[in-house]
Amino acid sequence: MRKSNLTFVLGGAKSGKSEFAEHLYSRDEKICYIATGVVKNPDGEMQLRIKRHQARRSSKWITCEQYQQIDELIKTNSQDGYLLDDAIMLVTNLFYDLVLAKTTPDKVDEYLEAASSQEIANIRKKILDSWEKILSALDSSKQSMVIVSDEVGLGVVPATKQTRILRDLYGEVNQLIAKEADSVYFVISGIAQKLK
Repeated sequence: MRKSNLTFVLGGAKSGKSEFAEHLYSRDEKICYIATGVVKNPDGEMQLRIKRHQARRSSKWITCEQYQQIDELIKTNSQDGYLLDDAIMLVTNLFYDLVLAKTTPDKVDEYLEAASSQEIANIRKKILDSWEKILSALDSSKQSMVIVSDEVGLGVVPATKQTRILRDLYGEVNQLIAKEADSVYFVISGIAQKLK
């Protein structure tokens, strides 16, 4: 039986999902904000987005900028709760870490076009295993977590193999989290609809 309190917040780009998720916790709670959008090659526009997000958060919250070993972070910290923003960026970063261990940045498309179904299955398994570890660590900790993610099922089928692989991974991860979550919200234009 699950002991954690998991809330999943989905929405499209600029839907208000992150702000809604932040309001699910009190500004007085001891919250660890897990920012998975680790900026490897920062640009001015991305830095501005990050600053706007940071300004909204309570000064009592701590921020951990990481997308790897989230399960270890949960196991070794004692917080009132965690807010992970966002699941899609975590999957994207893990995906490219795994792909770039096999090829160079300028050859990613070529590598994926030539990759066997078994190679793609191995990448998929490693990413899903990472999520299973996160959910298991959360369950063992008995702490709460809010996970924010983009809904990816409303667009057209992507044109390239790379984007189709990623879209499928995003959908699988979203389904895994939604299945385990106690509550699921879908945010459209700043309005949250409870789905579960």
